Amino acid sequence: MIAPDSGSAAGSEGRREVEVSVSVRTILVVAAIVAVAFALASIGKVLLLILVSTFSVAVLSPVVDAMERRLPWGRALCATVLVLGIAIVGVGFVVVLLQAIVDGVRNLGDALPGLVEDARRSDLGGLINGQSNALDVLEQHTGEITSGLGKASGGLARVGVSAFGVVTLVFSVTFLTLFGLIDEPRVRTAIGSLLYRDSRERYKRLTDRIIKTTSRYMLGNVAISVICGTVYGITAVILGLPHPFALAVIAGILDLIPNIGALIAGIIIGIVALSVSLGALIAFVIVIVVYQQIENYVLQPTIIGRAAQVSGFVVLVSVLVFGSLFGVIGAIIGVPISAAIQIVAEELTTDRRARIAAADAGS
Repeated sequence: MIAPDSGSAAGSEGRREVEVSVSVRTILVVAAIVAVAFALASIGKVLLLILVSTFSVAVLSPVVDAMERRLPWGRALCATVLVLGIAIVGVGFVVVLLQAIVDGVRNLGDALPGLVEDARRSDLGGLINGQSNALDVLEQHTGEITSGLGKASGGLARVGVSAFGVVTLVFSVTFLTLFGLIDEPRVRTAIGSLLYRDSRERYKRLTDRIIKTTSRYMLGNVAISVICGTVYGITAVILGLPHPFALAVIAGILDLIPNIGALIAGIIIGIVALSVSLGALIAFVIVIVVYQQIENYVLQPTIIGRAAQVSGFVVLVSVLVFGSLFGVIGAIIGVPISAAIQIVAEELTTDRRARIAAADAGS
């Protein structure tokens, strides 16, 4: 008989067996979490619709409250009139703007050969052409560019027609907002009834502040958009651009996108300016550059910062962070979210700050 190896025996004694047991409940909880995460990922668009509708309810709720106080109407009628009025005005703007954009692209295609020839004959064009022959190359391909712009204008028209294919999306947001505005007081009351008195009063105070802050933010954003539309519209009139009112509306709507909205509007209007003359384009570019700096570093931190009661630094950071995470919608709702977080933090730390202030006063 062979004796067992002492080293192997010692190694076996040194090893410890660890038994891991997972209950059925834990498995079910993990499976449920995975299923919920998968479901949320698969309905991302629906969640986005709900987010946009909730934001719209928060913005319009104070307006409906004011209408209900001043008009002999019920809340349902006030909300219906407000939402349908906004929807009708929005559809009208889309029709007018689409026609203006199509005409602008076509005008650019018609005027491009003359613009290139005028540029070649100018002193600056001669200098550029002498260094790189860029204008000669552009002149050789003018026909192709003009043809492409013609196709683009037709494509824009087709996009405008096919845009009616998103009518389901528009109706979804419209009716979610409408029903949310009608049911908002009842829902808040129902949630508050589940809380004790102290918590219920704090909940009501928090939700009131968040809704008012969101509404003030959007009103401030609209005020900046009006300023942008006015500046771009007046510039369009001075430069003799076609459809100056439509161009002003384009600028105002796109300027609702913080930081980059005015620049996008400027590019679109710059295309229209180029269809008039090269000088008009240069003048408008100067206006774009100057106004963009004023809006980004003066108007937005001042107006929106005061409306949402957050610092200019938080405004810029919120736009950058949430815009990176959620795109255009994130850039728009980033400041209200930051303001809401700030409000909640202030409310939760009220007692602690009061104790610290009393301790500092006593010392």
